[in-house]
Amino acid sequence: MGAFDSLLVELKRRHVYRVAVVYAAVGWLLVQVVTQVFPVFSFPTWTEQLAVIGLIGGFPIALVLAWAYELEPDGLHRDPSPLPESGQKRNHRIDIAIGLLVTLSLAVTAVIWSLHRAPAKVSLLPASTRMATPIQAPPRSLAVLPFENMSGDPKQKYFSEGISTELIGRLARNSNLHVAARTSSFFFEGKQQDIRVIAQKLNVRSVLEGSVQSDGGHVHIEVSLVNAADGYQLWSQSYDRSLSDILAVQSEIAQSIAQALAPALSDAQIPKSGQIDPAIYRDYLQGQSYFDQTLSEGQTPASRDALNRAVVLFRKVTAAAPDFADGQAALANALLYVDDALDDQINAALGHALSVDPQNPEALKVAIDLATRRRDWDGIIRNALILKRTAGHTAAGAEGMSDALFAFSLFDAQAMYTREWAQTDPFSYNAWAAVMNNYFANAHFADALAAASEALALHPDDPVTHQYQCVSFASLDRIKEATAVLDTLSTPGIPVPLHTHCKFFVLLHSAGPKAAIAFVDGVLAHHPDDAGTPGDVGFMLSHTGAINQAMDWYEKAFNKNHWAFGFYPGKTATQTFLDSPRWIALTQRPEYQRWLAARKRAQVELASAIP
Repeated sequence: MGAFDSLLVELKRRHVYRVAVVYAAVGWLLVQVVTQVFPVFSFPTWTEQLAVIGLIGGFPIALVLAWAYELEPDGLHRDPSPLPESGQKRNHRIDIAIGLLVTLSLAVTAVIWSLHRAPAKVSLLPASTRMATPIQAPPRSLAVLPFENMSGDPKQKYFSEGISTELIGRLARNSNLHVAARTSSFFFEGKQQDIRVIAQKLNVRSVLEGSVQSDGGHVHIEVSLVNAADGYQLWSQSYDRSLSDILAVQSEIAQSIAQALAPALSDAQIPKSGQIDPAIYRDYLQGQSYFDQTLSEGQTPASRDALNRAVVLFRKVTAAAPDFADGQAALANALLYVDDALDDQINAALGHALSVDPQNPEALKVAIDLATRRRDWDGIIRNALILKRTAGHTAAGAEGMSDALFAFSLFDAQAMYTREWAQTDPFSYNAWAAVMNNYFANAHFADALAAASEALALHPDDPVTHQYQCVSFASLDRIKEATAVLDTLSTPGIPVPLHTHCKFFVLLHSAGPKAAIAFVDGVLAHHPDDAGTPGDVGFMLSHTGAINQAMDWYEKAFNKNHWAFGFYPGKTATQTFLDSPRWIALTQRPEYQRWLAARKRAQVELASAIP
């Protein structure tokens, strides 16, 4: 009998086959139990993973034990019998091999577990992957969940939610704290999820819960700060105050929370607030509720009506309380969405807000947007420097800095802030749209598609995101997928230029430049508005080699003030176009040279690490 046949006989005699079958069956059953039962009790995901890895690592060990021991009525005994025709020498060698196998099995299990449990590197694409293997939550990080409305009147919900929103803003002003943005914290409203799950998805270590009950001119607030790791309270308090003291109460709560999370750190950065008329404050919170509806629903008749209601209330608030900086900033922000012709009114509201609170993040963000609209490059840099220094770590600050850097085509530096924004506000459509735009501007189309998926998961019907998705697919020569998105953009009600841009890039990458140019010429001949702005037409044609035709449109855009310096030229334009004499001549114009000079300043003063 050969050595191999002898080994098979010995495996059968020692019941190794039987042990393998039984272990596999029992192991499979245990895996089913673990994966079904552990989530019911909200056990951390790593406990399931450890159990499965342990079962896998135990399989070779069970086989080794079956080889080495016999199960007798009085217990386990070492099987001393050697292999037939092999003697004790060969049996001794096999014992050594058994020991090495056990050691190797344990080592492999340990390596797999250590690699799996190693802290994940910060990565924001896609968010669904990040949530499955979350990054390490920053120290002194928290999320403020929407406070429960205890008034008994559902219509008063805006008031309790408004208190939560204002606390988020105040806490975020402390650079020692990392605070999840409102959009993401409120994403879990009514979902009845475990605190640990919420903290994991928001990447925070603690969660603030609370309730609000208002009665006439008085308010009762209950708050508790919970450690997400074990569910124990870190701090709790109740407040019974006059509604006229509500701003002071919010400052007091914010101070207490900061002290609970960082007792050794100064809390002077949280602004102290005085009193406000209760009726005016209710109008302010109601206006914020309407404005949030505008942001969450996109361009619909209902959202436009909500925006108009918000503006009416904010005007009322600022007239009655001109020194209430948050009210002035809210009015300026809402007016940005109403009409480009309201710049003077926006500027007046901003002036009031920043004179009272020069570091107000919302006001600074609006100031950057207004300066971009006016091509006030120095104004962008001035306000962005303040925002970077005082609130660059917050969602509002990251959004404002992203806008400022985009205005100067500083895409690499902008990427730091778009990712910080998405990290602080992972359930914000606007944050993921900004990440998508940044990758697209850098011609990183695969990453742009991943970000587009995250944005569409939050706002599935957004046509602008579908347009970026289509162009990215086409640029990667994934024509079938681009064509599917093109069909989506053919739906009635979607702005036709979005469909035009998508079809242009599908033709460019499937049929070639001539077909793409012919398509654009046909649109311009019969329905010129369907092609978009002159800058849009120039951008499309700049990819085809039709340099003179593209420059005709770019010059029209430049002369008509339709050209956004911050996007054109994107890095997706052909180098031949960027090296063309007409393009170079356009960049020598005084207006462009002023932008270039400001861009150099911004590169030095703004394009550095997040504070």
